[in-house]
Amino acid sequence: AEEKGIVFAEHFAEAQSVRGDRHLLSQALANLLDNAIKYTPSGGRIQMAVTQGGKAVVADTGPGIPPDAVEKVLGRFVRLEQSRSTPGSGLGLSLVAAVATLHQAKLTLDDNGPGLRVTLEFPDARTA
Repeated sequence: AEEKGIVFAEHFAEAQSVRGDRHLLSQALANLLDNAIKYTPSGGRIQMAVTQGGKAVVADTGPGIPPDAVEKVLGRFVRLEQSRSTPGSGLGLSLVAAVATLHQAKLTLDDNGPGLRVTLEFPDARTA
């Protein structure tokens, strides 16, 4: 992100916990950050937040995903036409979706106007 001149802002609420596999959860967040860096143009902005209540959000100012392609991009080996020239295998978001399902988390992909906002909302660790 630094090499591309992307502003990276983060906010992490204190003492948040989620029941789950630490390695899979780390990989899912790494995939979201990797995509955000890959698709955000130079001079753009990426925000990452972990908020009270087990919600993680990664938002960027890249090209985003057209509404009619949101479900499609969660499949394996899917790459949108505008991303064909960038490195990748099309597995990043499908892995995030699989990790979300495994952890009973709600995964949403929304327009960030411009860009993409991905939210993972996990069940309350105290009651799960």
